[in-house]
Amino acid sequence: QMLIEFLRDSKGLTGTKRSCLQGGCGACVVAIQEYDVATRRWVYRSINSCLKPLVACHGVSVTTVEGVGSERKCVHQVQKRIAENHGMQCGFCTPGMVMNTYALLRAGGKPTAEESMKNYDGNICRCTGYRNLVQASESFASDASNEAVALAEKCGHHDANLCDKLSGPEYPKMDMLRQSVSFKTEGFAWYAPMSLEETLEIKKSKPRAMYILGDTAKGIRQAAYEVANGRANDVISLRNVSELNILEKNGTGLTFGGALTIQHLIDALQAYQQEHPNSQWPEAVADGLKNVAQHHIRSEAGWAGNLLITIQRGFPSDLFPCLLAADAEVSYVTTSARDEKRISLVDFKPGAVPFNALLTKLHIPNLAGAFYKYYRVGQRKWLSHCFAGAGFRVVLDGSKTITDARVALGYWASTPMRSSKAEQVLLGSSLDTETLQKAISAVHADLEFAEERMFQTVDNPTGKDSYRRNLPDSYLFKFFQEAQNHFGVKSWAAEELGNLPVKPLKAGDLKFQEAPGLDNKPQLSSMGLTTGAVRYTDDQPVPSLFGYPVLSEVATGKLENLDVTEALKVEGVVDVVTAADIPGANCAGFAAGEEPVFVEIGGAIITSGQQLALVVATSYRAAKRGAAAVTVKISGANEGAIITIDQAIEAGSYLEEAHFRNTIDKGDLEEGFKSSDMVWEGTTYVIGQHAFPMEKQAALAVPEEKKGMTIWNSTQGHDFCRAKLAGVLDVPGSYVVVKQTRAGGAFGHKNSRQVPVAAMAAVAAHKLEKAVRVAYESTLEQWAVGGRHSFKTKYKVGVTKDGKIQSCEIESWCNGGCTHDFTGFLNLEMGEAIPSVYWWPNMKVNVHAMKTNLPTNTAVRSFGSPQGYFICEAIIEDIAGRLGKAVEEIREVNMCTRENAVTPWGQPMEYYNVDMLWKKLKQDAKFQEREEACKAFNEKHRWRKRGISAVPLAYGHCYAYAAGTGALVNIFGSDGSVTVHHGGCEIGQGIHTKVAQVVAISLGCPLELIRVADTNSEVVPNARFTGGSITTEVVCEAARQACKQLLETLRPHREFLAKRDGKEPSWTELVAAANTVLGHQEKLSATGIFSPAGNQYTTDVEGNKLGEFHGDYFTYGAGISEVELDVLTGEIRPLRSDILYDVGQSINPGIDLGQLEGAFVFGIGYYLYEEPLRDNRGTERSQGVWAYKPPMAPEVPIEFHVELLRDNPFPKGVLGSKAIGEPPFMLAYSVLGAAKKAIASVRRENGLSEHFQMPMPCTVDAIQKACGVEASHFKC
Repeated sequence: QMLIEFLRDSKGLTGTKRSCLQGGCGACVVAIQEYDVATRRWVYRSINSCLKPLVACHGVSVTTVEGVGSERKCVHQVQKRIAENHGMQCGFCTPGMVMNTYALLRAGGKPTAEESMKNYDGNICRCTGYRNLVQASESFASDASNEAVALAEKCGHHDANLCDKLSGPEYPKMDMLRQSVSFKTEGFAWYAPMSLEETLEIKKSKPRAMYILGDTAKGIRQAAYEVANGRANDVISLRNVSELNILEKNGTGLTFGGALTIQHLIDALQAYQQEHPNSQWPEAVADGLKNVAQHHIRSEAGWAGNLLITIQRGFPSDLFPCLLAADAEVSYVTTSARDEKRISLVDFKPGAVPFNALLTKLHIPNLAGAFYKYYRVGQRKWLSHCFAGAGFRVVLDGSKTITDARVALGYWASTPMRSSKAEQVLLGSSLDTETLQKAISAVHADLEFAEERMFQTVDNPTGKDSYRRNLPDSYLFKFFQEAQNHFGVKSWAAEELGNLPVKPLKAGDLKFQEAPGLDNKPQLSSMGLTTGAVRYTDDQPVPSLFGYPVLSEVATGKLENLDVTEALKVEGVVDVVTAADIPGANCAGFAAGEEPVFVEIGGAIITSGQQLALVVATSYRAAKRGAAAVTVKISGANEGAIITIDQAIEAGSYLEEAHFRNTIDKGDLEEGFKSSDMVWEGTTYVIGQHAFPMEKQAALAVPEEKKGMTIWNSTQGHDFCRAKLAGVLDVPGSYVVVKQTRAGGAFGHKNSRQVPVAAMAAVAAHKLEKAVRVAYESTLEQWAVGGRHSFKTKYKVGVTKDGKIQSCEIESWCNGGCTHDFTGFLNLEMGEAIPSVYWWPNMKVNVHAMKTNLPTNTAVRSFGSPQGYFICEAIIEDIAGRLGKAVEEIREVNMCTRENAVTPWGQPMEYYNVDMLWKKLKQDAKFQEREEACKAFNEKHRWRKRGISAVPLAYGHCYAYAAGTGALVNIFGSDGSVTVHHGGCEIGQGIHTKVAQVVAISLGCPLELIRVADTNSEVVPNARFTGGSITTEVVCEAARQACKQLLETLRPHREFLAKRDGKEPSWTELVAAANTVLGHQEKLSATGIFSPAGNQYTTDVEGNKLGEFHGDYFTYGAGISEVELDVLTGEIRPLRSDILYDVGQSINPGIDLGQLEGAFVFGIGYYLYEEPLRDNRGTERSQGVWAYKPPMAPEVPIEFHVELLRDNPFPKGVLGSKAIGEPPFMLAYSVLGAAKKAIASVRRENGLSEHFQMPMPCTVDAIQKACGVEASHFKC
């Protein structure tokens, strides 16, 4: 059992969240305090509870978010500052964020701003964009910015001694901690010895026992390493073995015991640096080691285990090559402590030591006089395994001749190893171009390159191997630059040395306008979120069984049999639920019969990740083990599987009902082409994206009377889910109730993809007549749940000499996956997103929906618009490149004005102001001045480039997805308090808070008297989907309509009291007069509904359409971003982003700004970092968080300036407001556009055309390839 299971499932401390279960997201972080045997002191640190075995917590004090503070008692300043600073949206990651900062403060007192920033290396937030979180942490820093200090002053004094600390041997039960212990259950034993002799005796008696320290490696590959899940029956924990806890430092170097963690190494090396200030290498080695995972893991993971899994399992280690370049050695024993042997890391290869060897010591010599550096690149800066790592070291004599050299490469060759040929080239040579080029050639001649299969996908069979193959060339050049600078051989500009720095995020420059009642307030649940009191679906305190699915591992075939015999033998397994147990319709999709809950025996497999069965057990772990024990027999596996768009086109495989041929058909294409000065054809490609909410798919099914069922569900479509489950259970729809407190992020795919998961739980609960919960982890979700659609696009465009578009024909094909889902609507919106803000005199767009054997692709934030926007801007950039003009110039000459702001399908873009926003933002952000500064920077720097880009935005909104959703407002006569029920789902967008604000304004009652209840399908019926950014508007207006009715009911009482008392009554007086015991009995309950009639989907009673177009209105904006590019690696850092956005009159500016920045960072992830990896079976290879990389704090612009347009209420909006949750996503294209400009600067210097095309994915490898850099360019 892991610590997280104990906390959540045994103790009910659900503030600690279950999410990735790989140590890669931070949602499960808790703080621990324990006695450190090596340093002989009590230490406080944060850990991932999903990786910490419960038995390893003997002698450990564990603090969860509930123990930090609570609303009922006292909230901690960390909790308060995050809450007051809008540091959460969905709030699912918030407890982990709180514990991250709390542990930092408890461990070190006052950190620096840089330390506060880097402390986020193990925590992901999908909603906020990180800035407000980082600023809240920085408010405790010794060098906090003025803005962070202002936040601290606003929230109050931080008492660093709020919680007592344990201290050394004064702890009264110290003797209990300093003794050997063992824990045994049936079939499993855990030993925690205190001496090396005792350790080896246990190993002798239990030869198959596994040594562990932190046991963190299971986070990478659970099946391979999880020692407490059937892989090892006996485990020996080394944490307290005295001989393995040595830490020695002297003039000859450092020695670390085998039970020391990677963080011990870092701390000791940094201390050694302070003791040897004239040396450079200790801090450099420590910096290299900081690339290992993240600090929650580094404080648990041992150096010894890392080295062993590198040579035994092929783990892509940063630690090994880092130490290899430092001439590290290890000592080990097998059966006797007296037979300790020592071996250099250069010889530490597979088979070099016995498989049962126990590493006892790590020796790092004093590299006096040496210059050392370690380089690596990952998909993103933090928590990303390296594509290739390399460590280098040289020593120069007085004549600047190299007298000692090391060249070590990791995860480039099959095992980390040194290049002896390159070292020979360096010895006796100078740090010059000739030596560099010879060394590069020597590396390639000496070491055999090892391919990385993970990135070799069905779309990209060669993966990133070309990039990885050439990375050592760049690393060597980087090293030569820094070594020359260090030894005074040659001076290089500081900006060109090393890696792009990680700098603290600056507080946003946020400009907005408030109105009475429509002010900047934190979410009403903000304190509940920071204290862990808010319960999500899997947190509900309902005793239940646990379900874990059995999924198809192939894309096509026929299910012949499910053998559950072994699964039923697993301790704790109760039953295995299959299609035979479904009482009603075996259907969980949009179209009848298209998507079964479970595949029946004899049924067709249509995708990898398809649901075959659900193993139900008494614990999550037992259910997971049981699922692994089910034997699945499928015939014809993968025969005829269609995975890619091209395969679907060739096979003529379509989702027939989702086609939108002639989505746009305007003017005369041929005449337009004839009138053009230039006509050409082009292609581009946009990839998919996982929604990646922090709370994965989750459902809790509770059986009720009359075969009814209550479902707690993480959803955006609770009423849709209710209707589908009623059919599955074969009961009237009113017998199924779907509830939700809030979802821990949703981003579109919980509109429909939650139904199959909820259906599994419901069928199991129905069969077993017990509550059953199913909660996915990251790996499951990315395997079984589809995401954003990918598109292949061909276009033909004709333009004038000045770049004005005359005619454009676009043909696009999407990968819809195996069923229809939302693909039809999405293709329509994608097609309508392509025109953007531009004037297209003649245009035709066809969008084809291709059916493949991938999990159903579905709605993901911004619903087709990011793909359409990319296609549009790719065409605009193509025009600019071919004409040799600035892309902003082409945007301007084609941009609509107020006079011609009409879409190609004839819909007026009412209240159009993009041209004004564009000009204002360019002026306010000093675009021209900064563009010249970028050019000047690029002229001075060969290997670092900057670019700045401006993009406009027009985003169409359609009320159809939420229209008709209602609200119920109840006023309690006893005290005037108000409860609001509505049909929307709180998914982090602040819908509850905005509804409460609107009700407070409408009724004239204090906001603190208003409570917004949980979503409940039986209280507010017939709710639509929460999506499209417009549900908040719909339910706010519905609540306002209900309030109007209540005000009319209260009006005579108000008039009477005002006349009687000569003044306006207070709210409580008014309500008491209207409804009180033994008094007047007014009905203080009213419902409202908002059903806009502006689009083509609304009808009158006879079915006649009331609107002409798909959409209802448009939002507008503009964005400018500036980035810096590391030419040698392809890495970029956003330096600054400026956004000007028209949100009308914001209902809550603080929430809207958070939505804007969150959407913007989501877009950065899509355009630059996130890359689904499907193999030829359609199986997702990214393994949860292991290779799929949403942005973290370093990927966020260091400076972020946002203005919500002032004095601009939207006449047709709810209280003058507009939607904001999705449109800013597209403005993140400015980051990619800036990167492309930086690339163009490099290409010009390399003699290449500045005009180039870069289809997605635009990841580091694609960026570096586009730069056209070759090793022959490296001159020093």
